[in-house]
Amino acid sequence: MARPDGGTPVSPIRHWLAHLRASRPLRVLLLIGGLSVAVLLTATVHYIGSMRDRELEGAERELSTLNLSLTEQTTRATQSVDLVLNTIIEQLKSDGIATPEDYVRRMGGRDTYQMLRARITGLPQLDAVTMIASDGRLINFSRYYPIPPVNVADRDYFAYLRDHDTSEPFISAPVQNRGSGTWTIYLARRISGPDGSFVGLVLGAIELSYFERLYKALQPDGDGSISLWRRDGILLARHPFLPDIGRPLGQRQFLKVLERSRSGVYLSSLGLNDGARLVATRALSDYPLVVNVTRKLDAVLGEWRIQAWTIGAAGAVGAAALLVALWALARQFSAYEAATRAMDAARRAVEGREHAEHALLQSQKMEAIGQLTGGVAHDFNNLLQAIGINLHVIDSRSDDERITGPARLALQAVERGANLTQHLLAFSRRQQLRPIPVDVAGLVERTSRLLGRTLGQSVRIETEVSPGLWSAMIDPTQLEMAVLNLALNARDAMPEGGTLWILAANRTVGAEQVSGLAAGEYVVLRVCDTGTGMPAEVAARAFEPFFTTKEVGRGTGLGLSMVHGLATQSGGGVELDSRPGLGTTVTLYLPRALQDADAPSTQAAPPPAQEDEAAGRAGVAPGITAESEVGIGTGCAVLLVDDEELVRTATAGYLEQEGFAVHEAADAAAALLLLERGCRPDVIVTDHMMPGMTGLDMARTLRARRDETPILMVTGYAEDLTSTAAMQEVALTVLSKPVEPARLVRSIRKMAAVES
Repeated sequence: MARPDGGTPVSPIRHWLAHLRASRPLRVLLLIGGLSVAVLLTATVHYIGSMRDRELEGAERELSTLNLSLTEQTTRATQSVDLVLNTIIEQLKSDGIATPEDYVRRMGGRDTYQMLRARITGLPQLDAVTMIASDGRLINFSRYYPIPPVNVADRDYFAYLRDHDTSEPFISAPVQNRGSGTWTIYLARRISGPDGSFVGLVLGAIELSYFERLYKALQPDGDGSISLWRRDGILLARHPFLPDIGRPLGQRQFLKVLERSRSGVYLSSLGLNDGARLVATRALSDYPLVVNVTRKLDAVLGEWRIQAWTIGAAGAVGAAALLVALWALARQFSAYEAATRAMDAARRAVEGREHAEHALLQSQKMEAIGQLTGGVAHDFNNLLQAIGINLHVIDSRSDDERITGPARLALQAVERGANLTQHLLAFSRRQQLRPIPVDVAGLVERTSRLLGRTLGQSVRIETEVSPGLWSAMIDPTQLEMAVLNLALNARDAMPEGGTLWILAANRTVGAEQVSGLAAGEYVVLRVCDTGTGMPAEVAARAFEPFFTTKEVGRGTGLGLSMVHGLATQSGGGVELDSRPGLGTTVTLYLPRALQDADAPSTQAAPPPAQEDEAAGRAGVAPGITAESEVGIGTGCAVLLVDDEELVRTATAGYLEQEGFAVHEAADAAAALLLLERGCRPDVIVTDHMMPGMTGLDMARTLRARRDETPILMVTGYAEDLTSTAAMQEVALTVLSKPVEPARLVRSIRKMAAVES
């Protein structure tokens, strides 16, 4: 810069320094500007740090909640096996078996084997139950009979329970099947004589693959892991799978955390096979097991890093813009104002975009969960249908036990797969109930006996059943689980002990006498406790899903909502009366059955399962005489519509083997075209979820054309068919896949007979 007098040029920096010394307002402006830049950068760094802390806190809460839920499910699965062992021990005591000789002599027969097989039914996690003598020999085994000459005296569970007079269960180290490679742990209980002498053991084999499947379904995002450990640091199960199962991995960090508390969340700098992880750990209250849920720290902070870079860049840009604005303000204050307005607009745009992205991600997540349940159930049931019907064909075409034996074992696996699908539907509250007449008095008696040992000596159980108690129309398994849920809730509400009442009586309810309950006759089942009770504001929300009155670690808040859903879905209702310090009473209103549970009335139709079973024993379809069976079966024309070629081909082959004339169509459009060209079936057997036009849409089209051909819908899963209104609209019958081929044949013959 040239001097006015023509002397030596002055540099811009020296010019601004001179101007700064001469201008007090400029010094103040630059001081404020410098402080502003420092504050902006400090605030940006602090905000980024607080965002990281919030991200970690949110991840810790999510992992803790999932860990609590998984621990509850693991506890219930283990308790179910333990309850089976306890019932067997109680039966031994009631039978007067007090010595090792009595145990070996009286429990080695086929009737005991049949009893053991019945005990494990409905428990997918329980692979087998074994009775073991005091010298280690196997007495009886639920898997097959007669049993091999095996001695387990060298096993850890046998040595421990033989040498310790204890009522606590023992969980063994995992054992790997050399043939299949699967892992198993054993839950063992000691059988003692009246004098405390060692009589033997009863042993439950728990498949660890059950927990792997459960953890796979609930895995936290794609980077997470869920693992099950024994309290001494031995890995039992993990998803994703690791080859370290069954190995003592030393003093793991979670064991140090559990020395101070039953649960906790910590940061592990080195996981089992990768980098740092955020770990939520929780020990089961009644068993020496620990459930861990983890996520990679990099994945937890992945979104934060993106936001941190964005905000950091915005902060740097803002600081640079502020400096530029200060420089411009020294020359013109208007430039500073324009820059400020631009920064505000950019900030609002970033916040609006982040809000929109968050709303979109949440919507996509909820939609994916809804589609997952129906889609998996449908596709999996289709596969089970194809597998099952081909296995039935194999079984029916061969008398060679070397062929039919494995086929029947595979059919059992198909049944377990169907149960797994039902568990998936139950998790999303879409399970189908199977109500039958239930002897509530007998259920109360059985449940109270089981609870007597489960709840502990501090809780006294009292039952009262009114004489002449009616049978209830309810799903017995779900009702028993509801009573167990209420009893466990009552136990948790009585930490110092107390009394639990289970009462059952008949009641006729008038119109609007009970809120939300239709007039009629009901079996009233009450579960009362002398616990802490709940204030009015808490009781008003008690049936809300995931709302719990317990402290952290004692419940998920699903028990009462499941009880409420069972009662209302069955046509009954539920009431809650709870007051602080006076305990809680939960009253279930169960609809009265039109027939007794143990003596079906001749005036009422038997349940579908009984009807099919009776018809199967007679060799004919329900409602069809032996004379009419041949006429209906031979030459009966069936139009089979299914987009799954495996299912369609297998079903067509079986039906043709049974004497039906089968026409096949790959979708609803092809089926309608066959009908237009003159195909006249006696029965249309169709899937529901097909591309283009669904089975229900095809049925509506046929009914609109006044085509009254009977329609049998065989579907893996269809939510819009769960209401009777949709079924009555087009007059169709629905069977759920996988369906037993014999039942399918009986249904077709029955519908053809009605039509004829």
